[in-house]
Amino acid sequence: MTCPVFDDLSAFADDAVESGERKRLAAHFLSCSHCQDRLNQLMAARAALRALPSPTLGVDLAARFMDMHPAAPRKRPARGSWTLWPQAGLTVAALVSGVWLGGLLAGGASVAAVPVSVVRAFDPVPPGGLCAAPELCRFSKGTR
Repeated sequence: MTCPVFDDLSAFADDAVESGERKRLAAHFLSCSHCQDRLNQLMAARAALRALPSPTLGVDLAARFMDMHPAAPRKRPARGSWTLWPQAGLTVAALVSGVWLGGLLAGGASVAAVPVSVVRAFDPVPPGGLCAAPELCRFSKGTR
């Protein structure tokens, strides 16, 4: 049988394996001294870590924070209240004005009505950009 990987050894040491897998690993540890040594090292490291003292803070930061920022009671709007209508109205107004301004910018034409030959996606000058040379900005370039 091949030796288990380190993650399986660690899971065995932490009691995080299922009973069938645990029996299989325990049987392997009985026959493999190398894996027994690795498991013993893991158990020793685990015991050493648990023996370390727990550090204590000199101050209680949570209490200090709560003293500086007392929790204010939150008011919830009553069910069926009219408090959400202004927000909804502003959202609708923003959407309508965006569609209207977009229509003005497009000259009243829909996006599908723009001929493909007018769209110059690979032009050296981006749309609305300034021309470095007059020959770059000719409208007839790239169109049929």
